[in-house]
Amino acid sequence: MQLRTARAIGPVVAIIMLAAIAYGMASGGFVEGLRVVVGDAWGRVTLADLASGLLVAGVWIGWREASVARAAPWWLGLILTGNLALGIYLMWAARSSQSVQQLLVGERT
Repeated sequence: MQLRTARAIGPVVAIIMLAAIAYGMASGGFVEGLRVVVGDAWGRVTLADLASGLLVAGVWIGWREASVARAAPWWLGLILTGNLALGIYLMWAARSSQSVQQLLVGERT
């Protein structure tokens, strides 16, 4: 992967998630929608998949930042907005990195 590819992925993820969140908010009924999802076996599988992916992303962010104080706002963002926060973090991290290695491991290089 090249750094410019990583720089392109972040905005795409953020835009998709912004559109999806806006669509969901316009449709209303968050609590009722959550009941439907939780009431379906595949809905629970999807939520478990989302949670495990966000956990991996949160661990990566925490390891890359090497400071709980710097990682905590991103963790909160992951909890509240899911992959929207991940897309924004990827944009920020890619723009501040000089190489793919620095993007992946931060200042540990």
